[in-house]
Amino acid sequence: MEKRPVPEEKKAAVDPQSGEIEPAPSEMEGARVMANEADEELEAKTGLDEQDVRRRAEEHVTRRGADDTENFKEEVLEDAPRRR
Repeated sequence: MEKRPVPEEKKAAVDPQSGEIEPAPSEMEGARVMANEADEELEAKTGLDEQDVRRRAEEHVTRRGADDTENFKEEVLEDAPRRR
C-alpha cells in the first residue's frame, strides 16, 4: 500500500515548550473569527479583554471545534465572573 504524504495542515504539531499538540492553522482561523464575532459582547458582560476572549476561543475550538459563536459565548458567560 502506497503511503501518501500528510499535508502540513493535517499534521499534528507539538509545542516544544508544553509538549501539547497544537491545533491546525485552519482551526485557529476559526477561533479567531469566533473571538472577533463575540469579543465586544463578552468584554462588556465579563470584563475579559480581547486577548482573553481569543485565548478562550482557541481553547473552545481545540476541545469542540469551531461549531458556532453562540455556543462559545454561552460557555464563556457560564464560566466567567460577571462584570458589575
